[in-house]
Amino acid sequence: MLIKRVLKNKLALPGLLVVVFVILASLFASHVAPFDPLKLSLSKRIQAPFDEHVFGTDHFGRDILSRVLYGGRVSLMVGVLSVLFASIVGIILGATGGYFGGKIDYAIVLVLDALMSFPPLLLTIGLMAVMGQGVKNIVIAMALSSIPTYGRVVRGAVLSIRQKEYIEAARNAGSGDLKIIFLHVLPNTIAPLIVVTTMGVASAILTEAALSFVGLGVPGPDPSWGNILADGRDYISQAPWITIFPGLAITLTVLGFNLLGDGLRDVLDPKLKQ
Repeated sequence: MLIKRVLKNKLALPGLLVVVFVILASLFASHVAPFDPLKLSLSKRIQAPFDEHVFGTDHFGRDILSRVLYGGRVSLMVGVLSVLFASIVGIILGATGGYFGGKIDYAIVLVLDALMSFPPLLLTIGLMAVMGQGVKNIVIAMALSSIPTYGRVVRGAVLSIRQKEYIEAARNAGSGDLKIIFLHVLPNTIAPLIVVTTMGVASAILTEAALSFVGLGVPGPDPSWGNILADGRDYISQAPWITIFPGLAITLTVLGFNLLGDGLRDVLDPKLKQ
């Protein structure tokens, strides 16, 4: 079974454990966080990590541990939602173009190539500059810039599948195009799509952090890993823990998703199976 192969894989298992830990810590932040992440306490500003404040406090006296836990909610939500929307649109475009071919495929490839002509991060920054700050706008901008990745993956898989014997047999049996696509074509594109999606979440988390760091992402005082880093850059020599801990959270989460993606690739790719 797939689950057993994942648990036996040396890359997928540690990646899965890290991802599950980060997700649970973020989901239950309201129960785990020792303080209100927005509460100001100027009498406790820039305190080094100790028993009461495990990760220390920032220049407003806010607890860093609490802000990192709550910031994980935003980073994960943006990463997952943007990848979800991008993959849905990419699947529709890629499957349609790859299966029907001809002018439909040409038009879809033209749209995907036009989007791919812009570096994803620069396209996201440009869209955010037009739409403004906010979680909703971040998700939309990141999803639009990621659509070509998923569209290309699905289209390539569909092109290799649509000429298979079982597809011809389904056509000869009287199955319609939609039935063939949903029952025979798309299920066979799941393996590469899962790998790309997993790694896409890691990339989306990094992009959200970069946007929030430069002031185009989640507006303060609501915490996200990117704007926590931005808050601490002016105090990096005086209070390095303000940037160290959110930076470690980003690194650990991205590493976990990348390990999980590499492990799933090994598990799902038939060429790599022992």
